[in-house]
Amino acid sequence: MTKEFLDNVENTSKELERIKNRLEKLEQKENTVYTDQVQGSSRSYPYVKHNVKIEGIWMPKDKNLKHKYKKMIKNKKHKLDKLKLQVEYELNYVKDSVIRDIIRYKYIDNKTWLQIMFLMNFKSESTAKMKLKRFLEKV
Repeated sequence: MTKEFLDNVENTSKELERIKNRLEKLEQKENTVYTDQVQGSSRSYPYVKHNVKIEGIWMPKDKNLKHKYKKMIKNKKHKLDKLKLQVEYELNYVKDSVIRDIIRYKYIDNKTWLQIMFLMNFKSESTAKMKLKRFLEKV
């Protein structure tokens, strides 16, 4: 288990969240009705100017964009699940239960250092960071 591997797990998790956010924004846009006003004139003489209200919905240029995002999410979830399973497998060889908990909280449960501090009753959030850093330097 290396720092690069654990960072890859964390980055993949963040990437998955960003893709989900993009899909959510796309779905919100699809359900939005846009209105505007344009100027027009009557069809016959005297051509009198007047405002005309127009309405429409947003359509993506790529009709399959929503489907593509869903497919990307499915693939990233699958990749993330494999990475997390690999982390769990490698944790079997870590003797220190505190380190195992720190790694699980940080890379599997996506907790922040502050949340880990409270969960593990440390006096500061840097305690967990330093313990993990020292462990990874040994390995």
